[in-house]
Amino acid sequence: MILPFARHRKEAQYELMFKDMYPKLVRYACQLIGDMEEAKDIVSGVMQTAWERFDSAGTLACNAWLYTATRNAVLNRMKHLKVEQDKIDSIIRATQADADDDYAHHEQLLQTAERIADELGEPTRTILRRCYWERKTYAQVATELGISPNTVKKHISKALATLRAKMN
Repeated sequence: MILPFARHRKEAQYELMFKDMYPKLVRYACQLIGDMEEAKDIVSGVMQTAWERFDSAGTLACNAWLYTATRNAVLNRMKHLKVEQDKIDSIIRATQADADDDYAHHEQLLQTAERIADELGEPTRTILRRCYWERKTYAQVATELGISPNTVKKHISKALATLRAKMN
C-alpha cells in the first residue's frame, strides 16, 4: 500500500507547487508576451508538462525549471506568431498588388469605353450616358427626351453592340 500513499504525496506536492507558482508564472509570461490569455495558455501547458515530469526534486530546482520552461514556451509562441504575421503580411501584399493591377486594368477599360461612347452618334451617345453614367431608367430618359422607352431601348442595344465589338 505504499504506492497509493506515494501517489497521494506526489499529488499534494504538485498541488502546493501549482498554487504557489501558477500566478507567478502567469505574471512572468504576461510580462514577456503582453497578453494575459496567451500567458495563461502557455503556463497551463508548462504546468501540464511539469505534472508529467514531476518528482520529489527540490523546490528550488523545480521553480528554476518552471521559469525556464515558461520563458522557452513564450519564445516559441512569439516565433509562431511572427511566422503567422509574416504569412498574413505576405498575403496582404499579394492581395494589394492584385487589387492595384485590377484597378489599373479596370480604369483602362473604363477609359476605352468612354472613348468609344464619345464616338457614338447622337442621340445614342446621350441616351447611353444618361442610362449608364447618370443611372437613369429607360422611362426617365424617354420622358426627358420626349421619346418612347422602346426607342431608348433600341439606342442602348445599338450602343452596347458597338461597345462589345470595339472592346474585343
